[in-house]
Amino acid sequence: MKTLHKPLQITVYQDVLCAWCYLADQRLEVLRQEFGDAVRWSVRPYPLRLHDVLPTEREVRGLVEEVKRAQREPDPTASLLSTDLWLGGDPPRSSVPALAALEAARLQGPQARAFLARSMQRAALEQGVNVSRSDVVFELASRVGLSMNQFSAAFRSEETRRLIYDEHRLAGSRGVRGVPSLVIGGRWMLCGLRELSEYREHILACLGKVVTPRSGSSERLVH
Repeated sequence: MKTLHKPLQITVYQDVLCAWCYLADQRLEVLRQEFGDAVRWSVRPYPLRLHDVLPTEREVRGLVEEVKRAQREPDPTASLLSTDLWLGGDPPRSSVPALAALEAARLQGPQARAFLARSMQRAALEQGVNVSRSDVVFELASRVGLSMNQFSAAFRSEETRRLIYDEHRLAGSRGVRGVPSLVIGGRWMLCGLRELSEYREHILACLGKVVTPRSGSSERLVH
């Protein structure tokens, strides 16, 4: 789809450790190809585990249940999801290091960030690898071909960590409470995993192609 108008801005808030974000990425990739230059996508970090502390047993049970629910989605990749990340004996303490790695990769271009994000998602959510560990971060960054000196400097920078915390506060002020969350055209916010057809419907509505989408309990105007 081509357009002569200003591209529609869509901001996607996500956490690389989130199984629902993993599935949302698969669905949104279809729309990235479908809408082409008509839409400009921005992926922003929203850590579900903000603080550096081991998850409690109760938290682990909840995280495992979330993965099991995601496994029941009809997506072809849903069956690849594993609970090993939380049950394998080395659960992530915080999402911040993994998200900082993605921000460091972004400095080498959006494709660099996308390649590392996909590699981290597969390692964490399919293979159960703790991608918040620095040694794992550097191994995956090297595998996807990043310039390691530049990446290392940005990843270790306190400024990069502050960016993650600042983004979390800013997103919260805009009404984001979880992931995946999409803000479409600064107008509609979609919270949680949605069907591909529903994502498409809202995007088309904001492009002026169809009537305003039906309202629901987990979509709202952005104030």
